[in-house]
Amino acid sequence: MEKTQAGPRIVGRDASGAPLFCEGASGWAHVEAHRLLDAGQPDEGHRVLGAWLASHEGDGSDWIHLQWHMAVFEIATGRWSSAFRRFARHILPSVSTGDAHTDAPSLLWRLSLATPGGAEIPWEPVRDAAVEGLRGNNAPYVELHHLLALAGAGDGSSITRWRGARARDASSLSDHVLSRMAEGLDAFAAQDYSRAAVTLTATAPQVSRLGGSRAQNELFEQISQEARWRAEGTSVFTTQRAA
Repeated sequence: MEKTQAGPRIVGRDASGAPLFCEGASGWAHVEAHRLLDAGQPDEGHRVLGAWLASHEGDGSDWIHLQWHMAVFEIATGRWSSAFRRFARHILPSVSTGDAHTDAPSLLWRLSLATPGGAEIPWEPVRDAAVEGLRGNNAPYVELHHLLALAGAGDGSSITRWRGARARDASSLSDHVLSRMAEGLDAFAAQDYSRAAVTLTATAPQVSRLGGSRAQNELFEQISQEARWRAEGTSVFTTQRAA
């Protein structure tokens, strides 16, 4: 198998204009994964990226991100068990190293939304990494994914502490988007779908201001849509939506 090598990062862009890594063979695979996902061709993406991964080896955050893309194709084509196995083999071992700060929580959320009821989602190690990560300085987009991990694990108390500390310094658009997303995600995890739907519907479209590609940010719209679906028909949601 060919071993992927790190090199100078040459920036490409996806359909939304978000920057992508595109150096070397792994860069080609990354750009193709985005192209096919953006074009709504998950079956072709599964075929192309699957063939490429089968003939290569790698490590580090770029390799993990390609595994994330493959898992997204697997979920989109109904192969959620394969996506679970891919997470366990390629992404979970890197949770504690910092190489999967965005990919691990986002993939677990996708799995939790796609898999049959009762499937056990391994949130604890991802939640632990997020708690540790929030103790340091983070780019806003990484911080959002730490919050995503906390919400997925149902750790509302940590989200509440984060929001209390952030409120004292909230002065930027990033602070506002992060705070509102934290509120909405926490409400979803607490099964308060009416509040989650109202908050996420208003805020999820702004996540791209923090960073991320179209492929990454579609998750937040999916969570918002799921909250609306679960809240539909409730009198509380109807009242809040009209306010």
